[in-house]
Amino acid sequence: MENLLFVAGTTAGPEWPVRGKVGKDVTVDQAYQAARQTGLNQLTNIRAALGSLDRVKRIVKVLGMVNSAEGFGDQPKVINGFSDLMVEVFGESIGRHARSAVGMEALPGNASVEVELIVEVE
Repeated sequence: MENLLFVAGTTAGPEWPVRGKVGKDVTVDQAYQAARQTGLNQLTNIRAALGSLDRVKRIVKVLGMVNSAEGFGDQPKVINGFSDLMVEVFGESIGRHARSAVGMEALPGNASVEVELIVEVE
């Protein structure tokens, strides 16, 4: 377990202008962009914890939570914003990961997306 970094859930941040339920207040594309911004924030968290992103051996597991309107079922399309960024930054072999993308009744600060993850480190 000492080679795993557990990164707490994070959102796009309080300054992110688009908030609310995806499928009602927020479009899938807007939520995709929020998931991407969440990924940038998580990269900052990882770098702060490890000192360098070069220590990332593999993105292991991602839990993507989407603040979903009733009946909304495209959570995977939203969380692709996060997953696509991880592959862009780290490449397929390190950035591709196991993932859950689930709908939530609400998220902190009425964020549209929150993501937590597990990272294998060197």
